[in-house]
Parts: sequence; C-alpha cells; structure tokens
Amino acid sequence: MIKRDTERLSLEQGRRVGQPGHEIALKYLKNRMEEIGLKPFRNNDLSLPYSKFTNLAGVIEGRDANALPILIGAHYDSAIDAPCADDNAISVALILSIAEILMENHLSRDVIVAFFDAEEKPYFLTENMGSTRFCNDHCNDIDLACVIILDMVGHDFQVGIPPVDFFVPGIRELLFVLGSESHRELPAIVEHAASGTEKLRILPTLNRYIGDRSDHHAFRKARQPFLFLSKGWGKHSHKPEDTVDWINFTRVETIQNYLLEVLKLLDTAQLAENRVTVDPYLYEIRMMKKAIGWPLPLILGCLGFYRLALRSRKDIDSLMRKVLKLARF
Repeated sequence: MIKRDTERLSLEQGRRVGQPGHEIALKYLKNRMEEIGLKPFRNNDLSLPYSKFTNLAGVIEGRDANALPILIGAHYDSAIDAPCADDNAISVALILSIAEILMENHLSRDVIVAFFDAEEKPYFLTENMGSTRFCNDHCNDIDLACVIILDMVGHDFQVGIPPVDFFVPGIRELLFVLGSESHRELPAIVEHAASGTEKLRILPTLNRYIGDRSDHHAFRKARQPFLFLSKGWGKHSHKPEDTVDWINFTRVETIQNYLLEVLKLLDTAQLAENRVTVDPYLYEIRMMKKAIGWPLPLILGCLGFYRLALRSRKDIDSLMRKVLKLARF
C-alpha cells in the first residue's frame, strides 16, 4: 500500500499549488482518508480550506479521551511540476499506512493525521504555509503530546564525501531526528525505539543546527513537543529525477516500524508533565557513536577533526559547523 499510494501521488505533472495535479492529489488523499475510516478533525469534513489552499486532517480516536493527542503530518504539495516522490509523496503514503495500522490497533491517545498544503516556495514560512495555518487556526487551544513531521524520508542517505560514502557501512541507513530537545521525555523515547530497529540508524540532532526546514516550524514556535524525521537533502531533491525509482521501499518499511515503536512509547509517556526543553548532548553523542560505529574517527578525520573527543555540546557545535558547510540538508 505504501508503494501504491506513493505511485498514485507521484504524478508526472506534479502537485504544485494551482496546477491540475494538485487537485488530483487532494481528491485522492481525501478518498484514502475516508477509506481508512478517519474521522474529521474539524467541521465534520476532512478538508480544511483556507484562502486558495486546503489542508486535510482526520482523527483516530484513542481509548482515553483525557490523554493529550499525538499529531503526525506531512505536506502533500510539490516544489516543481514533476513526480516529487521523495518530496513528499512517500511521507504521505507512509503516514496513510501507519493510520491504517492504528485503526486496527488503537492507542490510548487520539492520533491526528494531517496533510498540509503550500509547504513549498513561494509559501514556505509565510502565513499561507499549510502547517502554519493549521497550527494557528486549529491548535491554539490544544496541548499536543507530540507532533511528528515527516519530509524526504524515502531516499538512501549520502554524505557527499566519496571516501565516507564508499567506506562507511550503513551510511545509507541514516535517518535524522530533530526536536528531541523540545521535551525532556523525548530523548529516551527516540533512543529506546531505535534499539529494536534493524537496518536503520537514527541520528538525533538539535533543530537549531538545521533550522526550520519543514512543517514542524509553526509547532516549534508554539512550544509544542515535536520530532522531525528526514533523510535530508538528496541529489535528486527538487529535480525531475525525484521519481518512485529513487525510493528505497525496503528502508521505508523500517522507518514505519520505527515510527510505530515511537508512537507506542509516546502513548504511555508522561507528556502532559515536565513540558520543558532540555540539552540532550550526551544522548546525541551516544546515538551518533552507535549510528556511525567504528568509522566515526575516520569521518572526523576526513572533516579535519583529528583530536575531537565528542564529550560536550561545544564538541558537537564544532562538528556540525563543519558538516553544514559541506552538505546541504
């Protein structure tokens, strides 16, 4: 189903706002949400139109009406008139698959499933950005347990430094997770969920290193706990070559398994309390060493760090400054 939904959304003409493909994708998504059985989040309709745009949001009702809800979302528009399978059809398809699983195995918490319009330029970080409007229009009176945003999760990761990409085993399996610092309970959840996931290497980092590159922006500003999952920028991002052929569906299945474990842990966590930010640098270092493994000193050497011990936030700051100069996230 993930592959089928990705193929149906990866239209040759794209899903750019104002173009015919956008309306095709919107209708397809709404039909799939109805088919899954999602209940409207607001106004007895899955569609949440604003101006010339349309967000979509449905709810999987949990067993405990008093528990804070979880939101999982992704944007469905495209940057160019091309398939844009990785950006962001695959994330939408993955969330649809997770929604189907959760409909059969309800959590205690409600799960809000949201698909946002107008994420791409010229609407990015403007008042018309779909996630911004959704957050501002519908979430001001809601404390969310956690917001999970997906963007560009389908391609195999590459550093862009040939010796590293060639010699480091498992480099293609890396998945970035931003936002653990937004709630003191999140680092333990991210790490514990990763412990049982094979063929996936979780690399958490602070949002401030990368910046608000996707739909978590408004929720972060609203001080909602959040996690942003991405493979980062790839060689075909925002290009016609971003087709279904570029997607590693086997890897996407591992991301689905990881997300289901994260959701399971979020369901039982004390997220209504201790809603304070943290600096989880020790956890970041621990996860980095686990994700990269024995080649970490090799990578540090390739980046020019021959004596960096990775023991503090200052060490991570130095490393990330160098990485961000070499790679586009």
